[in-house]
Amino acid sequence: MIEFINNMDTLRNELYNNSRDIIKLLEERREIAGKIGECKVAGGLKIRNREREIEILKSLSYDHFTEFVLNLLFEFSINYEVLNRNHDDKVKYSRILNGLKYIEYRSERDNLIFLLSRILNPGTVVLCDYPEIGKILISAGHHIANAIEKPDLVIYMDGRENQEIIIKDGSMLISENFLASKANIYTVEIQ
Repeated sequence: MIEFINNMDTLRNELYNNSRDIIKLLEERREIAGKIGECKVAGGLKIRNREREIEILKSLSYDHFTEFVLNLLFEFSINYEVLNRNHDDKVKYSRILNGLKYIEYRSERDNLIFLLSRILNPGTVVLCDYPEIGKILISAGHHIANAIEKPDLVIYMDGRENQEIIIKDGSMLISENFLASKANIYTVEIQ
């Protein structure tokens, strides 16, 4: 039993060190992606370059797991290429409530939650008491937590106004404020 515990501790330490190294590399990737985004904007280029992604997949992908991880990295990078861009010239706000501009999406509730899962930053930590919503968020790579001390964003499922994201009666409104502050939203509570 002692040998098992020692092995487990050793493996956990290795995993911790591996995680620390990955975080450092992801921080570097985030900085590089931001610079690439600036270059693309300056050059009038599209953010997504699927041809480049395919080129990378062909040179680095050996199996489905590697391809999956690379695709996650592509989405992570695109997220940071886009964050520093000014979207005002591209975004068509369709609603104004109490002086705040919103983009409106209309669909069934599950489709709206699916869309929400794609709007949140990759790997967002979510406190959610709705199992059906949690399943959709988990499938998009978000982490469901049991508690969050102070969430960056609270989304109320009862359609409260003056919120960054409003979900009510088959529609979801995403505010201009949310889009401007998205880079700093990593913890979300859904009530």
